[in-house]
Amino acid sequence: MPTTSEKLIHIKFNHSEAVQSKRDILSSQANLLRIVKTTKEYQSLRTEELKLKIRLNRKIKELLTSMRKLQQTIPKIKIPEVLQKNYEENIEDEEKITNKIKQTKNKTYDKDIESQLADIKEKLRNLG
Repeated sequence: MPTTSEKLIHIKFNHSEAVQSKRDILSSQANLLRIVKTTKEYQSLRTEELKLKIRLNRKIKELLTSMRKLQQTIPKIKIPEVLQKNYEENIEDEEKITNKIKQTKNKTYDKDIESQLADIKEKLRNLG
């Protein structure tokens, strides 16, 4: 039955190989430490972001309640029919314009993605 010392395998390195291996290990450790540092920074920034979002949410709720109170206290005015029609037409025109803008933004984005995908596929074909 072999003893534990007989089961061990030893590999002999040249001095330059040993130094290079040591450098590689040390650089890997340094990279891991940088990753840990960056992760901790990210976590602290993320918690700060969440705190700010909660604060913003509270402020928005306060604003909404004050707006509701204000709307209840201010008397409602009666708008003449002529002005009401013009107002409604303006709102419809603005909605149409915003819809057109949204559609053009989506189309250009989709075209951009499609062109990038086509370029990548062509590069893959050229490689293969």
